[in-house]
Amino acid sequence: MMPSLVALAAAVMVATSAFAQPVPDDLACYLVKDPARKGSSPVTLTNAGVTQSCTIGSRAQLACLAAPGGGGDLLCYRLSCPKPFPPAAEMTDQLGGTRVVKLKAATFLCAPATRSAATIGSTTTTTLPSGSCDFDSDTRQCVGTCGNGGHCSAVTSGGACECRTTACGDADAPECNGFCDAGKACTFDITGCSCFDIP
Repeated sequence: MMPSLVALAAAVMVATSAFAQPVPDDLACYLVKDPARKGSSPVTLTNAGVTQSCTIGSRAQLACLAAPGGGGDLLCYRLSCPKPFPPAAEMTDQLGGTRVVKLKAATFLCAPATRSAATIGSTTTTTLPSGSCDFDSDTRQCVGTCGNGGHCSAVTSGGACECRTTACGDADAPECNGFCDAGKACTFDITGCSCFDIP
């Protein structure tokens, strides 16, 4: 059974410089790379009198960190729910004032999280020298061999190829220096790094 779950969000709003004002009680949300095993599980949500049978991913996608003096930190997971969605509601905040918002497809489910005071060193993705890893314009694929367990994979920009040792799904975003199957390139999207067909 999952721990107490809170803050079902239809979208994540990023405050820009247009809202240049103190927001001491708010959360700042960051994309994360979660080493948990990929997968999903069912979860039942009840919000505003609407009960939905949803599917939630096992890897956190966002970490929302509270400002000093604010509420607690959250980890947010990819969520997929069928209709019906909760009804439109009048909502008020310090950034946009009062307005009626329409709740559409559920995107994230956020759960309270405890953040350690210790800072963990960041991981790096190893990009090996290209060696004999080259782009074949006829097949539109990267071909060649790489040492040290590397994979010859396409680079999103420039149509080049590199030897890489980290799978795309485990690569750091937004750099996305990971390897993909032939004919695909590791590219950043809203949930992290994913393999997309080379056009």
